[in-house]
Amino acid sequence: PAPHFPLSFFPPRVQTPPMPDIPAIPLLPDPVYKEYVWGGTRFATDLHRRILPGLYAESWEIADHPDGHTRLVNGPCPGATLGEAIRQFGPSLLGPGRHFERFPLLVKLIDARETLSVQVHPDDRTAPLVGGEAKSEMWFVLQATPDAHIYSGFRPGVTPETFADARAKGTIPSLLQRFPARPGMVFNTPGGRVHAIGAGCLLLEVQQNANTTYRLYDWDRLDRNGRPRPLHLEKALRVIDWSLSESPVAPILPEAPVAPGFSVRAILSTPHYRVDEWVLSAPADVSLDGSSFTILFPTDGDLRIRPPHQPAMILGRASTCLLPADLKAFSVRPADPAATVRTLAIRLP
Repeated sequence: PAPHFPLSFFPPRVQTPPMPDIPAIPLLPDPVYKEYVWGGTRFATDLHRRILPGLYAESWEIADHPDGHTRLVNGPCPGATLGEAIRQFGPSLLGPGRHFERFPLLVKLIDARETLSVQVHPDDRTAPLVGGEAKSEMWFVLQATPDAHIYSGFRPGVTPETFADARAKGTIPSLLQRFPARPGMVFNTPGGRVHAIGAGCLLLEVQQNANTTYRLYDWDRLDRNGRPRPLHLEKALRVIDWSLSESPVAPILPEAPVAPGFSVRAILSTPHYRVDEWVLSAPADVSLDGSSFTILFPTDGDLRIRPPHQPAMILGRASTCLLPADLKAFSVRPADPAATVRTLAIRLP
């Protein structure tokens, strides 16, 4: 006969308490600034950021990475890192059914006083082969000097053999495609595509949450100690997609009216993120489906946001805020009633 166990023999089931819901308000991050040899001063002079003097190359606006963690300055846990907020609130912040060990995107500002190195990042397929992180990215040009350019992709027909020959002759730049950079232009740079941001560009970058970069060429530049920066040729050659020679410039699509004074223009959609542009010239009510968080970045004016039953918040030009997935409805309008404000809205697909 089957053994009989008293009910008390079995340990009680331990139920994991549900995660609390995050308050449905815009969350403001405290950026992390990075000083690199090619950085500039426009975060302070042009974007009016209150930062210590220095040559800042990047501002990590939304970051949950070992190399940089932004902290939230408001909300239910001021001072907490973005990662800590994810662990506390989970899908309420990220979106139903979305479970990530860390925030899936990294959003940066880039001030290229000098041209960056010629580099490449692995994609989802090649990252495990080299022990790196997959990184596809896009750039929205905020400002550019008249001669600013983006280098993106090898010219058609370039092969590993062609590259080896150009490296021996010191002519690697001649293999690169070069595109003028103008405000409002969008460049799509998937993993595997060789690229370099040219001098004079001020960009907003949206990317997978990764920081793996393999340098192929650094313009014979020396670091602050007078030494060349290291190259990563072996790994770079393993992750380059030599077929990526089509134009990286995203087409400009028409705006789709949503309400009087409010229209939306699709910027770029990839497997990792979706970026739209909201164009506001009048007050409007916004309704989202709650499937993803939304990151807002006004590019040319101040934006007034008012969640239900909450005071309004002013999001300044070239500032970033994170809307939790639970914030599905709110009102927006230009802070200056006479202005038209364009705002980038970044979400998961």
